[in-house]
Amino acid sequence: MALEIGIKDLLVFSDSDLLVPQTLKEWITRDSKILPYQCNLLDLANKFKSLEFRRIPRPQNVFAGVLATLSSMIQHLDELVIEPIQIQLQEKPAHCLVMKKSSDSRPWYNDIKKFLKIGSYPPGANMTAKSFLRKLSSKFFLNGEVVYKRTSDLGLLKSVDEDEADYLMKEVCSGVCGSHMNEHLLVKKIMRTGYFWLTMEHDCVNFVRKCIKCQLHGDIMRTPPIELHSMTAP
Repeated sequence: MALEIGIKDLLVFSDSDLLVPQTLKEWITRDSKILPYQCNLLDLANKFKSLEFRRIPRPQNVFAGVLATLSSMIQHLDELVIEPIQIQLQEKPAHCLVMKKSSDSRPWYNDIKKFLKIGSYPPGANMTAKSFLRKLSSKFFLNGEVVYKRTSDLGLLKSVDEDEADYLMKEVCSGVCGSHMNEHLLVKKIMRTGYFWLTMEHDCVNFVRKCIKCQLHGDIMRTPPIELHSMTAP
């Protein structure tokens, strides 16, 4: 395409640690499948007045990788005009924008949030409750107005309220990419997604029991209804 529009001086950036040294002949290409591509590239390079290859670190080329992934997903006919892709940049992480806060009741982490923020205890709390709150709050981290649960591998899970928990279970289990898993896998998948609440195991068990598709696609119980008796002689 560069030659077709009359470009003679070209600077090429790539994040491939293999392609750039092979193109610059710093490394020897030994794979017989890659040699024809390299010969074709060298023939094209001779048609430019100046051609330079530079390698950039992969983390600095994330945006170009995203565009390449989007372009490979789009299917269109040759006679159609491709509209430009509008990309919107968010000021906050996506997981902070898709949830709605509960308006009719306080979230379960309200006391933990107040303790982490201003160091205050709930009204009427005795010494045992205060000690328990201090120990429980040590497992959480406050970032602005968002409370995160610390994990054993130094990860952070966003604490969600009751409404957000119901939304998460519906989307993860029976959403667009939901696979109607059992309750244990549902808990693990929600935690891998980056969310946490105290009663998530109990809530996931109740949700799977009420989901008809989870029961249909779940593991078939092959346990006999009556106790088996051994037929071998002692």
